[in-house]
Amino acid sequence: MTEGLVEKVETDAHGVSALCLQSGERVTADLFIDASGFRSELLGAALCEPFTDYGNALFCDRAVIGGWPRLDEPILPYTTAETMDSGWCWQIEHEHQINRGYVYCSRFISDDQARDEFLRKNPKIGKEPRFVKFQSGGYKRNWVGNVVGVGNASGFVEPLEATALGILVLTINSIAELLREGFLSDGLRSAHNGLVRELWEETRDFLALHYKCNTRLDTEFWQHCREVTPLQSLTPLFEFYRENGPSGLGRHALATADNLFSLEGHLAILVGNRVPYDAKYSPSAHESTIWKQHCRELEASAANCLSAEVALPLIRHPAWRW
Repeated sequence: MTEGLVEKVETDAHGVSALCLQSGERVTADLFIDASGFRSELLGAALCEPFTDYGNALFCDRAVIGGWPRLDEPILPYTTAETMDSGWCWQIEHEHQINRGYVYCSRFISDDQARDEFLRKNPKIGKEPRFVKFQSGGYKRNWVGNVVGVGNASGFVEPLEATALGILVLTINSIAELLREGFLSDGLRSAHNGLVRELWEETRDFLALHYKCNTRLDTEFWQHCREVTPLQSLTPLFEFYRENGPSGLGRHALATADNLFSLEGHLAILVGNRVPYDAKYSPSAHESTIWKQHCRELEASAANCLSAEVALPLIRHPAWRW
């Protein structure tokens, strides 16, 4: 294994020909994986692959981040996403730490105003929070010549549903599939690039749906989101839902049958945000009975679950086996 700092990237007609390290070593390879994060040293900087900006649909471009050591708060089994004046705030649960971050749009709120709102609503934050600037979007092609990007070197969208992890896994799976073919053709690279581009675009539209449907606050930012956020590939599904409500037939309104978030994922946003629809349906007494029984079963199942505080010592016990 070679470890070092890249000082220069040499390119040719096939992509990257060599990495020149500060140590003086010159590293060559048949395939380079660009995992350099937002810098995208190979795919973006060296090969100058065009970047597709999603700012017309996802308006947030900054985050202010902080946290505090866990006190007596219970460890929640989920990540919280809370509506803020000009964006939203996450709460990520760790065993001994609570991490918070306010993702916002700098067109509607200044950094100082975002910081003040963030600290006002999270008074337990002790240290001065830090700021991160970002741009939502992705490179036009993920695999160019002998370079393929993974993670933030490939693209980035705000972490509203922690979607970056899913796209990373699916991108790596696709790379592994292509490498198992034993050779790399232009057609295989094109198929991979089409898949990754589809993943980013489906994610962009799924996140945009959150902004289009959220009616919790009536600030200037949220008014703008509800009025102008484009749903693009989800427009047919949104129109179908406004007419028919939560119908299983809505899956035929999705642009792709194997959409990353499926019909159920989109219905969770539409139903959860109480998006109104024209169709009216009154369940029969029998249907109501079945539904209430189903709810009772779910409540009973949840009541039998272990809290994180109880579960963690159990899975760390020497006798525990996954």
